[in-house]
Amino acid sequence: MVTKKTKCLFCSLGCELGLRLERGEPMALDYPGPLCPRGHYNLEMINHPARLTEPKIGNRQISWEEAVVFTRQELKQFEKSQVGILISANSSNEEALAAARFAKLLGTSNLAVAGPLSDLAAYQGEKTPVAGAALATEDDIASSNSLVIVGDILTRSPVLSKIINKVKYGQRGNSLIVIDPNRSHTSWFATDHLAVRPGSEALVLASLTGKMTDVNSAAEKSGLPAARLVAAAKVFAAAAKGTVIIVPGEHKARNDLIVYFAKELAAASANKKYVVFYQYGNTLGVNRVLDRELPDHLLLQEMVEKIENQSIPALFMFGENISTEKNNLDKKMRLIKFVAVAGYFGRESSVTSDTVVTFPLASPLEKSGNYTLASGTTVSLNEIVLPVGAKSNSEIMALLGEVSTGDGQVGPVYGQPVNFSDQLGESLQLATTASVPLENITHFGNNRLVKNFFWYKVNNHNG
Repeated sequence: MVTKKTKCLFCSLGCELGLRLERGEPMALDYPGPLCPRGHYNLEMINHPARLTEPKIGNRQISWEEAVVFTRQELKQFEKSQVGILISANSSNEEALAAARFAKLLGTSNLAVAGPLSDLAAYQGEKTPVAGAALATEDDIASSNSLVIVGDILTRSPVLSKIINKVKYGQRGNSLIVIDPNRSHTSWFATDHLAVRPGSEALVLASLTGKMTDVNSAAEKSGLPAARLVAAAKVFAAAAKGTVIIVPGEHKARNDLIVYFAKELAAASANKKYVVFYQYGNTLGVNRVLDRELPDHLLLQEMVEKIENQSIPALFMFGENISTEKNNLDKKMRLIKFVAVAGYFGRESSVTSDTVVTFPLASPLEKSGNYTLASGTTVSLNEIVLPVGAKSNSEIMALLGEVSTGDGQVGPVYGQPVNFSDQLGESLQLATTASVPLENITHFGNNRLVKNFFWYKVNNHNG
């Protein structure tokens, strides 16, 4: 039996992972450290009996050649501006590059990254330039004397519990400041739980930077005494080394502002860094590639608006089917004249008419590529097992057009500079609410995709 090493890409942490192979067949997972339940999807994904192994038109299985010919023929009836392309934030950097080149080949800028809206908003904050703000690695977190955590990181990435406990108990005087409206897995470990009003997270982070002249406004909005905010700011600033950890969430107001002020906080005192833990494994890489290759590409919200007003009647979805997300697009998708989906399972689309073609997609362990993790580190991963009938997004696009890939290495891509006072003004205008739901455990892909897996069924009492 041979063990091949790789990384889990079902969140942006990138845990070490191995796959035990016997005569080339995947038998079991092997991992040197902790692995959350999502990590076990890697093996189940490869061996899943419902995996799509042949293309389909509607519910009819067809050959790859027929699927490609059909797709090319369907595209001829649409103007360039009528075609939209979505690329999943779980894709590799090379697949993102292929998507940008595919869009250029078709003559459209209707290209968007598909993933959780909270993650995509957080990325907009991350690419906002802040002098002196640097990304943190796991080693940086583990060697910190103080952590400021916004959200419930132990629900998002439970494998970090050992590191967070090491920080809390590693040295007398170490601090763990948690900003979260709810009592959560993470806040239970806090030395100081700032139970702010929902919607005030960005403003509270701004108050910790020491750049606010009126901390009372943040205190009033957050529901916490000003003295407590000032004390938390002093604790973090005085730490020999510290990290700001952000957990984007659908119930947080303006994830982009939260990340921006996290960067400002990291840059405000010596030896501080920040990190944003995205739900999808390559949110950072895919967005950076598209920003570099096609700067005028759409945001996902803009793509959804175009679909809703029927200005995009032809849509490619590579690795992510947005019609199954919580955006009420199901009925709108039925009005689209042509849909092409690259997915893992036979029922990737809620639309099954003869205008829908589905391509079998290779899983992360069935293809090679580069991925940029939450730390900003780009890792190069090799194919572990051969896909059965499936292809990568890059290979599918290459069949549909003369599309080539290139170097999967990508550095930061920055947006326009912003003014701290302007961002502060926006955060002051945010409405607060009485409460928000607790974070749920984060799954890769959308809920419809996850429901194919045994672990999900067992824990949700589904048959």
